[in-house]
Order: sequence, then structure tokens, then C-alpha cells
Amino acid sequence: MKPERLLIISPLISVNAPQPARFRELISRWASHYDITVLSFDTGRGDVVSPMGAKSALMKFSAAGRLLIGSRLKSSPDSQPGVRQESAGLRSRFRAILKKIHINMLFFPDVFIVEYFRIKRHLYDLVRKINPETVIISTAPFTLMLLAPHLRRRFPQVTIVVDTGDPFRGDSSSYSGRLLHRLFAGRIERRCLAAADLLVVITTIVKKHYLATYKDTITESRVQVIEIGINEIFRHIPAGRTDMSPPIRMLNAGRFYKSLRDPSELYRAVSLFPAGEVLLKVFGNIQEKYKPPESDPRFFTGGAIPYDQLAQEYEECDLVVFLDNARGVQVPGKLYEVLAVNRPVLYIYTDTSSPSYDLVKGRDGIVMVQNNHLEIAAGISEIMKMEPGQKYSRGTDLYSYDSLAVRYRHLLEELIMTNPIT
Repeated sequence: MKPERLLIISPLISVNAPQPARFRELISRWASHYDITVLSFDTGRGDVVSPMGAKSALMKFSAAGRLLIGSRLKSSPDSQPGVRQESAGLRSRFRAILKKIHINMLFFPDVFIVEYFRIKRHLYDLVRKINPETVIISTAPFTLMLLAPHLRRRFPQVTIVVDTGDPFRGDSSSYSGRLLHRLFAGRIERRCLAAADLLVVITTIVKKHYLATYKDTITESRVQVIEIGINEIFRHIPAGRTDMSPPIRMLNAGRFYKSLRDPSELYRAVSLFPAGEVLLKVFGNIQEKYKPPESDPRFFTGGAIPYDQLAQEYEECDLVVFLDNARGVQVPGKLYEVLAVNRPVLYIYTDTSSPSYDLVKGRDGIVMVQNNHLEIAAGISEIMKMEPGQKYSRGTDLYSYDSLAVRYRHLLEELIMTNPIT
């Protein structure tokens, strides 16, 4: 028996973040198998799941949600027609101010707590209306962990799947050391896991973390690994140029964070090379304090760009730089993308116990260096001496969304068969 009606809760399904992007890819591959409904907020981007064959249940932000969440999202290009330029300029400046604030430092579990009761009310209404066999809760944001125990009590017949990218307790974010987090994160997570029929995580390391931390709450069979997945556009980038004339073009895509992913040593390493010999391009939502020197010809800052443009940049580069997290059990979703790109990879690490370290160690075309400028510079020089235009085989077919969607479907179908109520 397979679950015919599937309800997915992903509040920002239209946003280009790892978990929403992952669910969009999965939904597009599941729509011919299930009757799918997606509960999400209206972010101004329109209905992104109906073209995939799913139904969209869009919620409106409350006034607090518009201020604290909606204003921090990029506006849709065709939204808010007819608004005066002066008003739009004020909103843009206000949005820029809000983006500089680590808003989740001010709320617990995170800023989505201001919309929690609205989400719960819509969820209950939807379950009564469509009577789904299975509900998948994406815990990005972590506030959604609060839903699972209430959903279990109210609708015991529903099979509950909790899908998480990172653990809540032991999260690598800068605000996980707060008193509230230390006191209550474990309790919230434990209650969520106790209510869930299945926990889906993205790495074996995270699975081991959960089994060690909550061994009295969840068993191994109730924790399964479905990786983050790789966009197809990155899996078909051809081999690089065979002419390695300078400058050597390096690329780093992704955000930087204080004490977690700090690029200062990388910038110092690049600065050791003569101008004209190397070029490091940096893409992503980079805060001003983490941008490389603007006037230095060895650096280029490109901002956030769409997947197709990023794939073009990967195709034009000679090597990819990946700066790993300095702590935590999180494996950045960007790592799978980097492994798929057919280029040498300069993997920069702080701690050999990092879960990402084990994932890349021994793979084809990876140069691993510690996060200090001299080692990074030596790693760049080592890649410069490698034979150009090679084809790298890193086993990333396992992380294609076609493969992951099939594996996830099998988990759902096995789960519904073993649920005594359904």
C-alpha cells in the first residue's frame, strides 16, 4: 500500500534555500505517484508547486510575520505594482537593516514562532479537509518541531515524517549557545522525535548523532538517511580547459559566518600570489565584512546568482574552493554540489572530525588543506601543477534527485504498510 494523499509542510517552499529547493525537486518527481498538497506561505513568488502537479495551500503572513520574515525575503520582480518609488526605497532600506540583524537571536526556537499558531491552525484544517495518510514536516525552520506532538495527539491515524537538515540541539549556528537553547532545545527535539513515525536526515553522521543523543526515544529503524541532493545542472558540467594560462580562475559559492566559515585565511592566501596569476570569484549573499578587497584585481565579488548562472561560472573556473564548517555535525548542502562539479576541489577544513572531512577524504581530485593561509596557498599551487582538463569520478550519481526521490518513496510506502492504524 502506498500513501495516496501526502501533505508536506514547508513554509518557504518558493525560496532558494537548501530544504525548500530539495522538496521542490522531490515533489516534481512524486507528483505522478501521490496526491500532494504543500502548506507554505505566500512569499510573493506565486504558486511554485502547482506546475509540478501538486496542490498549493498558501498562507498569508501575519503583520509580525511580514515585518520579521517577509521583509527579509527578496521581493518578486513583478510584486507590488504601482507602489511609489519613494515608498519602495524606504522598504528596501528597512529590509537591508533587518538583514543585518541575526533575527533568530531574538526568538526561540526561531523567528517563525510568531507564525506558529497560524501554521498549526492551517495544518489542522488541511488534515480534516484532505485526510492525508502521511504528513511530512520540514523542520527548516526549527519551530515546526513543535507541530509533531500536537499533530500526533489530534490525528493519531496520520503517519508523521519529520525531515531535518540539521539537529536542533547541537546546531552549529551562532545562537545555539543561548540559555534558552541549552535549556529547552533537547526537550523540544525529544518530544518531536517521540511523536514521529520516521525521522529523515541528510547524512549518516547526523543519524549517529540522533541515535547517541536520543537513544531512549528513537530506534535506528526510525532514522533514515536521504541526502540533500544535487541539481542536475551541476552534474553535467564538461571537463575544464586544457590551457592553464594565468590567471587561474577559482570559485567559491556560499555564505560566510563568524567563527563557522570565516574566509579571512583564504583571502590572505590568494593575496600571496602576484596580481594576474590568480583570480578568486566569490558568489552568494556575502555580508560586507566578509567581502574580499574590492580594489584588488585578484578578487571578484558577484553576489547571489541563479543556478544556471552559477553553473556557467563553474564551467568557466579552473578549481572550486570549499570552506568547511569549523564545528558542529552539519554537512553543508553546498558540499554535494561541489563534488558534482567536474573540477579540482580545494577543501579547506578546521577539524578532521568534521563530518564533511570523512565525506571528501580519498575522493578524486580533492586537495585537502587546513584553514591557514600558508597551507591554502600551497594547496592552490598543488592544483596548478595538476594535469588540466581531467574527468573526475566522485560517485555523485547516488545523490541525483531521481535516485533520492525513489529511495524516499520506498521509505514512505514501507512506513504506511507498517502503520497499524492505516
